[in-house]
Amino acid sequence: MGVVGVVTWLTSASAVGVAVFTAYLYSSLPPGVTEPRKVFIIKGFVRTFYFLGWVHQKMGFGVRRLRPPRRASHPNLEVTDASFDGVRVRVYKPRAQKTATSTGSKMAGLMWFHGGGWVLGSIDECDGQVGRIANRSGAVVVSVEYRLAPEHKFPVPFEDCLTATQHFLQHAAEFGVDPTRIGVAGTSAGGNLAAAVALRLKKEDTLPPLKLQALVYPALQAFDFQTPSYTRGRRYFVLLHPNAMMTFWIRYLNNNLSLVDMFSNNGHTTALRKSRFASYVDQHFLGHSVPRSTPNEDVSVDLPDDLKDILNPYFSPLMAEDADLSGLPDTYVTVCGTDVLRDDGIMYAKRLEMAGVQVRLARYPSGFHGVMSFASKPFYLEVGKQMEQDLATYLRDHL
Repeated sequence: MGVVGVVTWLTSASAVGVAVFTAYLYSSLPPGVTEPRKVFIIKGFVRTFYFLGWVHQKMGFGVRRLRPPRRASHPNLEVTDASFDGVRVRVYKPRAQKTATSTGSKMAGLMWFHGGGWVLGSIDECDGQVGRIANRSGAVVVSVEYRLAPEHKFPVPFEDCLTATQHFLQHAAEFGVDPTRIGVAGTSAGGNLAAAVALRLKKEDTLPPLKLQALVYPALQAFDFQTPSYTRGRRYFVLLHPNAMMTFWIRYLNNNLSLVDMFSNNGHTTALRKSRFASYVDQHFLGHSVPRSTPNEDVSVDLPDDLKDILNPYFSPLMAEDADLSGLPDTYVTVCGTDVLRDDGIMYAKRLEMAGVQVRLARYPSGFHGVMSFASKPFYLEVGKQMEQDLATYLRDHL
């Protein structure tokens, strides 16, 4: 075969490969997704990132993280980096706050925990979004640079977020903030951390109680990976595949990636299916016409040492006892129709309601995990933009 023939063959093969890959991506888009062309492009980038990350790890380089983007411009905010008891934070203060402080009035505050599966993300990567939320909500927002897994497994990221929040509650006046008007919020893994911090601070009687918690498509349990949303996610996903979510949980837990298959079929919790913990993630909470299971109190809840934290509510907030949910602050929960974590959010919202907590469950049927990251130009999705606006409105009205 001559040079021309080789070039022609390679060109044809490449065209076929691109066509097949494109058809696969497009055909596997979730039904009902809006702006499918944009979502198609996003999914292509995500699959490429997953593949490069997999190659990076196979070559022995560990977790592949993106370089921080250029810091956004925030003309209406006073933005400063600081340390709260050793935890790096970035404080976003609307400039109007300076006038409010000088007249003696206090403003609302919000702790923000970024997403990324406890493994990825940073205050730099969420800089633009946090700035917009500070502007729209009128709150002083503190974005927390908690340490990441697997280098820093549970409970380190949780403890960093707790430490930073405690510091802010103690020193709110220094930022012109009313300590009784402080909330916690986060996306994905950050939603997990916000829920965990709220649970822990409920036991703290020396600090003002939190005003609210806002959980955006939060990851709340590592007990059941066969919920309907996980099952559907094996066929339809955009940013987050079930195996990727399980990998994130494992890196946060013990970094033993050989457990992925066991987690996938719920083999890690087989012995606990009749325990009270199984009743906390019952499909009864999803509105299915099934009765809530009755736990067997005689079931042993012993787990191997490297799995015990699956039942720790600061690791998996859905594992909190019913009594511990009572008295939590007003809660805003966002769930997306195409998200493996959809059912986590719904179940937590329902359990909180049963415990007497004021809850707003915001559903976005055409949304997918991470969609709020696409809330601004130059590349944005309408559902992501709406989700961010709705969140900011809730924070403005309830903090």
